[in-house]
Amino acid sequence: MSPAWRRRPRCPLPSDPTLLSPSALADLAAAGGLLRDLCLALHVGPLVAFAALLAAAGHAPGLAPATAVRAFRAWGPGAGLTLGFAIFGALLERWARTGAFRWTFDTPSAQLESAAWIVFFAFWVHNVRVEVWTLEPLRRLDPPDRGITDAPAWEQAWRRLTRAVLVQAAAGLAVLVLGSLSRS
Repeated sequence: MSPAWRRRPRCPLPSDPTLLSPSALADLAAAGGLLRDLCLALHVGPLVAFAALLAAAGHAPGLAPATAVRAFRAWGPGAGLTLGFAIFGALLERWARTGAFRWTFDTPSAQLESAAWIVFFAFWVHNVRVEVWTLEPLRRLDPPDRGITDAPAWEQAWRRLTRAVLVQAAAGLAVLVLGSLSRS
């Protein structure tokens, strides 16, 4: 048994949504949903545009692949912030609406909502993969002060990034569609 001075009073987070009034919960759910939807639109919209830009790079006159990749890398902080706030908004809306983070498959609407969350989670995990395993090699091969250091390796990494961003854009569109269908 620990001494009394080491024991701290337990102060759990409120997991019971009844601690807030129904109107406060409705406002919280609406705010979380608005934050989620706004940030997903600000994340997926540019993601789809960058997927098209990266796919067209090297084929469109005057659009060098290195320029497209550098533009995509410059968007990185915006992408991270919008995805982070979208996740926060989605979790906030879910907790305020249901009072829990449990997903069920007992009704068709619950199945659709659970599918949207599963795709959203896969989208987030794939985003980490894009950032760490496909974009980071390009950063090392194209340092800001020296330019591209190994052209064949950079070309291979650029093609891998293009494929990954195309998959990520498709997953982002699937998140938007499934999320929209589950709320209708």
